[in-house]
Amino acid sequence: MLEETINIIKRNNYNPLIILFKGARFLIRGLFYTVAGGFLFVILTIIYPIQKIKFCAIIFHRIGHLAANTELFLRRLRAGYYDKDCLYIGFSIAGMKPSNRQLLDMFKRNFAIIENRLFGKIIYSLPMRRSKFYQELPFNSNEYYEFNNLPTILTFTSEEEGKGRRELERMGIGQNDWFVCFHARDNTYLNETFGGDWKYHNYRDCDINNYLKATEYITEQGGYAVRMGAIVEKPLPDLNNSRIIDYATKYRSDFMDIYLSAKCKFFVGCTAGLFIIAMIFETPVAGTNFAHLELPPLRTGDIFLPKKIRNRKNNRLLTFPEIFERRIGKWANGYDFEKVGLEVIENTSDEILGLVREMNESLDNRFQYTEEDKDLQHRYQSFIKPYHACYKIPVKIGTLFLRENKELLG
Repeated sequence: MLEETINIIKRNNYNPLIILFKGARFLIRGLFYTVAGGFLFVILTIIYPIQKIKFCAIIFHRIGHLAANTELFLRRLRAGYYDKDCLYIGFSIAGMKPSNRQLLDMFKRNFAIIENRLFGKIIYSLPMRRSKFYQELPFNSNEYYEFNNLPTILTFTSEEEGKGRRELERMGIGQNDWFVCFHARDNTYLNETFGGDWKYHNYRDCDINNYLKATEYITEQGGYAVRMGAIVEKPLPDLNNSRIIDYATKYRSDFMDIYLSAKCKFFVGCTAGLFIIAMIFETPVAGTNFAHLELPPLRTGDIFLPKKIRNRKNNRLLTFPEIFERRIGKWANGYDFEKVGLEVIENTSDEILGLVREMNESLDNRFQYTEEDKDLQHRYQSFIKPYHACYKIPVKIGTLFLRENKELLG
């Protein structure tokens, strides 16, 4: 409440009358939600012996959290992790437009979800949020077991399958063709969707141009390369290659965001939520430019490339043991790197090409792993301790990347 009050003061240029009016309105609304929440708490308490009910806080406005948190909850619910006699009802804690309508509608086929801003505010009031009728939907990015052993929840209807095939044909991809999705995060989506200052997220960004060698490789292998993204900074340059499709600027829709991610041969992602769509549909993920060493992809067979971290003072790259020891692999604010003189370095086009080639050839059973490769992976895993988020997650770093950067192993 203090933070909201400060924001009211700043937004209104410290005008006392406007501040007083808006501050009073804010307090009245807060009081209303608290009273309504308390009233709902009483009703739920009365009917509790007859029907247990819990309201689940769904993060509507960010696609990664909408996908991961909700899917994880439903997998656990079906597996018996939660009370089977309880009725679970989802609601939006932000009261905002969902980040992807198709994804939300697919979740709504599996349990009730209420889209109402007023209702969401009441459920999120203190009397409800601190009660037994409120259920958080956590996702800690270390749920390796659930995403490898529990069945996926979402499926497409026959009508959606038909729609997806028609859209693929419109993009030039035939029924018997295969394709790979590519996603490179930039800051345009957050800036245009939410406004405000999101620069602290910029350390997660990467340049789509560094993926072009890999897209050319996919087309040389007979596939199609599909550039993903909802709102992107720039279109692809003219490559004179009809098999490289700039879906993000020419064909993008909520439905195809999900369909493409679910149906591609594999998904080339980065430190952004879109790759999680592929993960929940059990599509292999080749993760590039992962800024968080402790938060890799979660499924067996996935591989990833970390961003390198350089000390600006002596121009030296930090080793993996140093990154794990200092817990840098979990930092979530770009300013934290700047404060201590660290620089996050994007993967090169050759590094990305190497990862994409490895994933493609591995899926075709053509990639050859040597005994030295296995040793390098084992050495990397040895730095991961029980207190790290990625402990016991056996996802590999790109083989070619390790071969060429053995010094990072210390």
